[in-house]
Parts: sequence; structure tokens; C-alpha cells
Amino acid sequence: MSLDILKEDLKNKKLKNLYLFYGPEEYLKKYYTETMEKLLVKEDFKALNYITLEGKIEERKVIEACETMPVFSEKKLVIVKDSSFFKSKKKSDDTDSQDSTQNNELVNYMKELPEHVCLVFYESEINKRLKLVDIIKKNGLIVEFPFQKPAELVKWVMKAFKSYGKEIGNSAASKLVDSCEQAMNDILNEIEKINLYAGDRPKVTEEDVEKICIKSVKSRIFDLTDAIAGKKGILAMKLLDDMLVLKEPVPKIFYMITRQFRQVLEMKLMLSGGVSSGEAASKLGVTPYAAGKLVKQAGNFTIEKLKDALKESLKMDIAIKNGRMDDRMAVELLIAKFSA
Repeated sequence: MSLDILKEDLKNKKLKNLYLFYGPEEYLKKYYTETMEKLLVKEDFKALNYITLEGKIEERKVIEACETMPVFSEKKLVIVKDSSFFKSKKKSDDTDSQDSTQNNELVNYMKELPEHVCLVFYESEINKRLKLVDIIKKNGLIVEFPFQKPAELVKWVMKAFKSYGKEIGNSAASKLVDSCEQAMNDILNEIEKINLYAGDRPKVTEEDVEKICIKSVKSRIFDLTDAIAGKKGILAMKLLDDMLVLKEPVPKIFYMITRQFRQVLEMKLMLSGGVSSGEAASKLGVTPYAAGKLVKQAGNFTIEKLKDALKESLKMDIAIKNGRMDDRMAVELLIAKFSA
């Protein structure tokens, strides 16, 4: 994996001249760029040896930043953040051009980057078919930073609390991960709030997580499907209204409900086939806390009922896309039918 290569580069203190970081996980992109900065740039000469270029900039600016020599240092660090270099545009004649945002100057410059510079492109998304991406792949390292898997996030949460001098069990850490959005920055905000709430207390409990964490739409969907499974239609509708008040997009809610039905069905089929809940959790890629919720919900639905719910969701999705049904109406009908 490219991330393993990056870690090895940092461990050996031998960085390449060229990197491309991309993906939605901002916390990790920032962490690794800051780690590179600490390794390469002395604080006394940071103003001279650390350059950040951000937004829509000219290629010539990047080349000029790389060309200037470092001061009292072997290397300088140049970060190009959220540029337009990795997005394709259309030419004026409306024909697609994968390299219309680039001219040959930057592409050619990347082939023979000076030894005194470490150039890092920091992007959210990239078009992998661009020549510039291919050049970086051949002459440097491309590292993708996707949202992390739940199991990895649970370990990270436990490690984060340890840095605060606190202990959190696997179950409570799982609950925290499932209460938050996927982004590590969002989870870190909740960790900091819980740490302040716990004060001098060394142990963080599930009750702390329940009291302090702001529930994500993912967590609220669990509550909503719990209400559906328990035939509590009024409560399910109230939970839906709460999400709408919080400006959660209806298509996202519809997708999450359907996804939840699918995961409950998968859990039920695996359990009925003799698979343990722990093994099922691993196969589904969910935390132990989420797996416990799925097991409980699986006990409240028959396989036929879950299959019916997925079929109905598909019909409604087609009706929404064809303009025959409003998306909010579809969600309300789905809740009403399966909580009746």
C-alpha cells in the first residue's frame, strides 16, 4: 500500500521529492503533511523553507516556488493545496479534454524535479486519467486517504483517549464511532468534549458517550429502524421529523434506511447459517456495538419481511427517479408500512 510506503519514508527520514495526497479523510492528510514539515523544516527558517500555495493558481507559481533554493537546510517543503490541476475541464468546443487544465510546462517539470525540494499536492479529488497524475505516479508517490474502516477507528479512539490519560473500553469506543460521522475530525471533536466532561475521572463509559455525543444520521437511523422493528410508527415518524429539522437530506435518509434493512438481512442470514456475531461483524465491516444493534434488530424481523422491505425500497427509488413519487413521501410510506 502507498500509505505503508509513506510511513516507511518518514520512519527512515528519506522523503521523496514528489507526493500527491488525495481523498476525503482530512485528518490523515493534515497529519502526514505536518509530520513531513516537522521532519524537513526547522522552525527558525520556516518562513523561507516552507511554502503553501492554495486554490486556483498558475503553474508558473508552483515552478517558481520549487526553483528557489532552501536556506540553511537540505530541502524545502512546498504544499500545493486544493488546486485545479487535477480536475478535467471542457474545451470551448465542448469536447472533453482530460488535460485541458494543464500545459506541458508543469508536466515536464515534474519529470526532473530539483533534489532540494519536496513537493506535495494536497487534494480532495483527482482525475486519475490526467497526465500529471501519471507523471507523479512514475516519479513520486500517490497516497489515497479514504474514510477509515470502523474497526480501525475504534482502535484510534482508544489510542486518542490514552493520550489524554484516559481509558475507554472497546464497547464504549464502538458506540462513539457509531454515534459520529466517518470523518476523524468529527470523532476527535467528540473525544475532546467527552474528555472535558469526564474531568479527572480516568475511565470513559458508554453513558458518557450517550450523554455528550451529538448523534450522526447513521446513529439516528439505528434508532429509527429500532422503532420500525418495534412497531412504533409514531416514534419512527418523530425521529424522521427530527432529522428533517436538522436539515438531513431526504435522499440520504432514504438511502440509509435501505442500507440498514440490507445489513440487518445480511446479519440474519449469517446468524441463521451458523456464523458468530463477531465473525458477521467483521464480514459486514461494522463495530461490535453496531453488530449488537443489528443482531437485536434481526431478531425483530423475519427474513421475508426484510426482503419485502428491500423490494419496496427499490420500487420507491425507481418511482422517485421517474418523478412519480416525492422522496419524503416515499420515506414516510416505507416507515408506515413496516412499522404497522
